[in-house]
Amino acid sequence: MAARDTSAMTAEVGQHLADFPPPQRKALESLRSALRKLLPGADEVIAWNMPSYRVDGELVLSFSGFSDHNSLFPGTGVVKAMRSAFPEYPVTKGTIHLPRDSAPPLAFLRSVVRARIEEINDGYPKASGVTKEFYDNGFLKHRGRMKDGEMHGAWEFFRRDGSPLRSGRFAQGVQVGPWTTHDRSGKPHRVTDFG
Repeated sequence: MAARDTSAMTAEVGQHLADFPPPQRKALESLRSALRKLLPGADEVIAWNMPSYRVDGELVLSFSGFSDHNSLFPGTGVVKAMRSAFPEYPVTKGTIHLPRDSAPPLAFLRSVVRARIEEINDGYPKASGVTKEFYDNGFLKHRGRMKDGEMHGAWEFFRRDGSPLRSGRFAQGVQVGPWTTHDRSGKPHRVTDFG
């Protein structure tokens, strides 16, 4: 798998967090560290003027600090779904409020991330036929197109660590032409021709 150069964005996120007072900054840095651990397949970016995480172009969530709390922005669907599971955290329409000077437990963050990845997965296939599915760690599981309810056109499948597994084409749900299987380093290992 090719390495991504994310140093500019990572530095920008670091600068964003540096503006907070020390106890709050420490809580936000702990939150950031936990999210990076839970979403190794995500790109860390600044979106909506906040540190955010995207997987293959899809916004998973954002976070930031405010005068009397920190907030996690996983979207309205996740907030609704999580409201009863974690009543100790106040919520607004699309935001979960967190304590200002302490990071939330990893189990809570894992639940939020999983719920958001499930929500993203449920948004596919699109009306255009484009479809994707992500592992709960943010790495892409597969991407391709659907036509009349069948896999059609170019498809790619990936391992849980983000490395390519197989790629090839479907014609109305049937594998056709050459399909390439990749080893864990991403190098082509075998080609199978389906005619």
